[in-house]
Amino acid sequence: MKQGSSVAEIRSTDYYFKDLLAAMLIPSGNDAAYVVADYCGETLLPKAQSSQERIEVFMENLNQHLQELGYKDTVLYDPSGYDIKAHTTVWDMKKVTDRLLENPWFREMVSQHMYIAALPDGSTQTWVNTNAFLDPASEYYNERIIGVKTGSLAENYNLVVLYQQHGKEFLICSLGSQSDSSRYDDVNYILQTIDESDYLAHGME
Repeated sequence: MKQGSSVAEIRSTDYYFKDLLAAMLIPSGNDAAYVVADYCGETLLPKAQSSQERIEVFMENLNQHLQELGYKDTVLYDPSGYDIKAHTTVWDMKKVTDRLLENPWFREMVSQHMYIAALPDGSTQTWVNTNAFLDPASEYYNERIIGVKTGSLAENYNLVVLYQQHGKEFLICSLGSQSDSSRYDDVNYILQTIDESDYLAHGME
């Protein structure tokens, strides 16, 4: 795993696959992304001799899959996306998020401030969401926000938010904020616009 990337403190024990997904989505655990990539790579190429080879096979198949699904402007080189060479677009991010939101398990998972994983060995592991909008103790807490994901790379702080207001859902993709706090301020400006819009409240009915 690359130095400086986030971790979910994945231990040397068995995990259920859904909990590894939670470790990726909730505390932004890049270590969990590597575990998932390694596992899937072994499934794709059982004869692979190393973790690096398994991850490379996984990434090749992932990029091919993304192209087949129509995400033409997205190419990833690292399981966690923690790579300055990777590229995508807001439109591709919207499309993949919309697709994920069709799954009830995803909606439930990304809406939680805290997630407790019950591991196969009987132990538990708790992860706290990196999204301050979901933290009741945070100044940014907003009960109308039900996910989705934070992200950062270098000096760019990003945030994808699903917001419920006026009986509707709004997906907001904010990229390139200058700090952790400013990404919430930037999104709050959009949320205020939605809250105060007569057109959104009545004109779209």
